[in-house]
Amino acid sequence: MNKTNLKIKLKLSIIMILCAQSLFSQSAEWKEAKKKNGITVFTREYKGSDVEEYLGKVELDASLSQIVSLLTDPVACDYIYHSCLEMTVLSSSNQKSIVYIRTGAPWPVANRDVVTERTMNQNPKSKVVNLRFQKTDAIMKASPAGVVRTESLYSNWRIIPVSSGKVLIEYQAHFEPGGSVPKSILNLVITNTPFNSLANIKKAVDEGKFKDTKLEWISEFE
Repeated sequence: MNKTNLKIKLKLSIIMILCAQSLFSQSAEWKEAKKKNGITVFTREYKGSDVEEYLGKVELDASLSQIVSLLTDPVACDYIYHSCLEMTVLSSSNQKSIVYIRTGAPWPVANRDVVTERTMNQNPKSKVVNLRFQKTDAIMKASPAGVVRTESLYSNWRIIPVSSGKVLIEYQAHFEPGGSVPKSILNLVITNTPFNSLANIKKAVDEGKFKDTKLEWISEFE
């Protein structure tokens, strides 16, 4: 192959790659899936997966410390996280923990579980707090009988200060459930999980839970 043909081939390859990226970026735009009671849920295609990524948003009159306290409460599984059956901290150091999570699923789908690394940090300039969950094999914990181990999972809670005493909460996540799950149930899960979890936080804030809590590592927006 001469140099001219090689250059043409390379240019065509680059154009094809750029076109493919452009098509994906267009197909991966967020689309509104649900909006109610001040909570909005978006979904979009996730590259290489049949399961869509989701993003839930709500703005609340609350402090950063209050929201983080709600999300990390030892019994948060009972009243914050949608479909949560168990959330156990297996190890913890500073703002990093290994957390076991088991969630329920609509019949006839089996319940799922996963071991995650939970990290928390705050941007010193913007004051934005991120609380991330990522599947890990750092600590092994066997699944109970009849429970399927989730293949992959990441989620990120962004608590963004809007003004003094007001925050925007963004809950973004993607998972591969493992096993066989009907598409209809997956669609239900990726909409209900962010919506109901944010609705639960809104209810807890309205009830004043952790209202006066101040976490040492968090700098509030003033």
